[in-house]
Amino acid sequence: MHLLADENLHADLVAWLRSQGHDVLYAAEVFPQQEDSDLLQIAQSQSRIVITDDKDFGELIFRRQMATHGVILLRLHSPDVILRIARLQEAWDIIHANQPGNFVVITNDRIRIRRPGT
Repeated sequence: MHLLADENLHADLVAWLRSQGHDVLYAAEVFPQQEDSDLLQIAQSQSRIVITDDKDFGELIFRRQMATHGVILLRLHSPDVILRIARLQEAWDIIHANQPGNFVVITNDRIRIRRPGT
């Protein structure tokens, strides 16, 4: 999967994604302090799915109706990167089956999937 990881994600989580064979462009490495709207446009132009902790991407997609190749929003209680990776790994089959194009929200106990424009 081609991903654009927001800079708010822990580098260890990005390293885990890469170790799983994903092509991850990490904003902290290549686009530090870039506006969310710019990151969304970059991801769209490169057919990448944004993975983030930032709820503002929902505003950009659903209210401002910006185009997206997909977003994975992590809304997890624990900042512990090991627990975050474990939850992401647990949800990965569902994420993979519902991308590209969807807005997927991963919480501690649920996975919500919404198609922009609906």
